[in-house]
Amino acid sequence: MNIRRLAIALGGVMLASSAYAESPYRFSVGAEHWWGSTKVNEVRKDDASIPSFNASFEHDLPYLPDVSFRYTSIDADYMAFDKYDFTFYYSLIDHDLLHFDAGIALSQFSNSKYVATVGTPNTDTFDELTWNWYGKAAINIDGTNFDIIGQIDFGDSKGLKTTDMVAGGQYRWQLPSGELALKGGYRVIDIESDQFEVDVDGHKPFIFVDGWFVGAEYVF
Repeated sequence: MNIRRLAIALGGVMLASSAYAESPYRFSVGAEHWWGSTKVNEVRKDDASIPSFNASFEHDLPYLPDVSFRYTSIDADYMAFDKYDFTFYYSLIDHDLLHFDAGIALSQFSNSKYVATVGTPNTDTFDELTWNWYGKAAINIDGTNFDIIGQIDFGDSKGLKTTDMVAGGQYRWQLPSGELALKGGYRVIDIESDQFEVDVDGHKPFIFVDGWFVGAEYVF
């Protein structure tokens, strides 16, 4: 009886795994924690604890792009913004050792703040919807479940020149109904605008956040 139950359980696991592998639709959800260090006009400011969440939907339908969403929220003394990324992309390379996606991203900035000076702060906002080029890659270490990962979106529209870049690694576990990845690395966001006021020392007007992050993602 115990052997029979074990065989049934193993069969169920194999069927679930096979269904996941053969499904034409794939969903993913993930979250990250980012320890960011802020810089305003070339001067280091305070650190920020930054949450980020993401989700995606991929499919095997011809011509239609895959879609993803990412939310990042930064709230520091001299800068703040919520960034909503809506990305439409295609898988250009899908190999066991290399995966590469490319497309465009629409980034909505809201609840934004840019503080130019220390004495009597002048605060600007940059609540804009911008469009950006997008790329994402994963390079597998042959014979392992470890990948080197990278992602970038960059553009120059609505008076904002922005770059959002990630570099790091991830380790993947195959589960009966999907795949779990633990990841970590370094993330950088750089935002420039002609509307930002130059501070009293004449520094180049921009805001910059960089730091290490850890996170997890589940694909099902």
